[in-house]
Amino acid sequence: MSTTPATLAAYERQARERMEPSHWAYMQGAAGDGITLASNSQAWQDIALRPRVLRSVAGGHTRTTLLGQAWPTPLLVAPMAYQRLAHPHGESGMAMAAAAQGAGMVLSALASETLEAVAHRVRHESGRGPLWFQLYWQGERTHTLVRRAEDSGYEALVLTVDAPLQGVRDAQREAGFHLPAGVAAVNLAPQ
Repeated sequence: MSTTPATLAAYERQARERMEPSHWAYMQGAAGDGITLASNSQAWQDIALRPRVLRSVAGGHTRTTLLGQAWPTPLLVAPMAYQRLAHPHGESGMAMAAAAQGAGMVLSALASETLEAVAHRVRHESGRGPLWFQLYWQGERTHTLVRRAEDSGYEALVLTVDAPLQGVRDAQREAGFHLPAGVAAVNLAPQ
């Protein structure tokens, strides 16, 4: 019998079993009553795939063009903060896994590894997807973050403007979540 999960739900169960409960609350929790999370989950479930049977699939591929550049696939890992809560390799591990699949990576401004370290791991990988950096407006520090991203080889910025304040996250609060030693938003630390 295989121990490898076969479904997304099985991966989720396995992650919950293996993660520190307060870290799980951070990674899986939602703000307030979780209405947006439930709505997003339902919207995903509502996507229907319509197979096109009895058609030639010769030459099929997932290649696409994003921002004028050809990439192996249109898939990018969304920006997720503090990935070292889930795995010791954190954002670098996620970026390498995405690159191995030809997918892209949008590094969170709240990453637990420096944007330079993550870019160094994957920017020269052949067959990787886009390497983008998520940017929250940081006042006077914004220019420095943009320059660091550009100097490190990020191909685009993903500007996040809808989160000026974090919502009330009851699951985190109830689980007693706090960032452990060694996990921080290192890219926002004063340089």
